[in-house]
Amino acid sequence: MKGACVGAQAVGVFDLDLLTVLTAYIFLCCGPVQAGAFAVGQGLLIDIFSGGFYGLFAFIYLMVFLGIYLASLFFDIQTVKGEMIIIGLAVFLKNLLFLVVLSLFSGSVVINRWFLSASLISIIGTGLITPFLFSLLHRLRGITEEENGAAPPEGV
Repeated sequence: MKGACVGAQAVGVFDLDLLTVLTAYIFLCCGPVQAGAFAVGQGLLIDIFSGGFYGLFAFIYLMVFLGIYLASLFFDIQTVKGEMIIIGLAVFLKNLLFLVVLSLFSGSVVINRWFLSASLISIIGTGLITPFLFSLLHRLRGITEEENGAAPPEGV
């Protein structure tokens, strides 16, 4: 499902989930309704242009949105630590749901060590780049650090 030109193992290591980060950012800036619509819309687009089961990615990204929503009840998405935890949990949920749904509807799913290590790298990598992407998206929207609620550096 990753593409025919590059082997699935080579892509899996660098598979940072930017759609989950964008869904969380839209949830932060615009609200849950817009973020949910974005998640379902992106899932439907992936379903249309992929060769997989129809509705698979729409369901997965809707559940990712629900995971972001529920995790934001326990962690503050406006802090760096909260962003990283929420995104890490959401990517973990996405990988787990993908595996479970494929296992239910396809009898030939094999879980190997490579998939687990690639998923772990994806979870950690996406969580680590989240604060940088949120900062970049804030700057693209014209939101300064003070407006974002971050404390200015000492001595300024």
